[in-house]
Amino acid sequence: QVSLLGLDVLGAFVDRLSGRFKPYIGTVLLPLIDRMGDAKDQVREQAQNLILKLMCEAAPPMYIWERLAVGFKHKNYRSREGVCLCLVATLNIYGAQPLILSKLVPHLCIAFGDSNSQVRDAAILAIVEVYRHVGEKVRIDLTKRGIPPGR
Repeated sequence: QVSLLGLDVLGAFVDRLSGRFKPYIGTVLLPLIDRMGDAKDQVREQAQNLILKLMCEAAPPMYIWERLAVGFKHKNYRSREGVCLCLVATLNIYGAQPLILSKLVPHLCIAFGDSNSQVRDAAILAIVEVYRHVGEKVRIDLTKRGIPPGR
């Protein structure tokens, strides 16, 4: 309950300040990554929605993703899964144009070998979404990184 209310308050700040919230993004993103690893689905979903709201109102998507990429290495598997799912949501909303996917694909390649199956599945889902938006360039990049073509 406390986490949900805190996320609501942050969302209200983002609504109110809009672009002036940008200096606080670095401070807010790490706790949001932690909340994406919460035990409750509702908290994880709200954290992801707030990250997407930041992309919409406070800063460009790639600015957020440059700071959000540390979540791929988070100690909590749910946070790592949440970051992959957040990438899928970002691609569905904004497409591939505002993102520099070549910076994010290596993180997904590492997530393919994650010890948790949910993280691996989310990484595969994310790379499928990247492929849907970019095409064959991703397949070539994956083979360069040692990912077998069948996979």
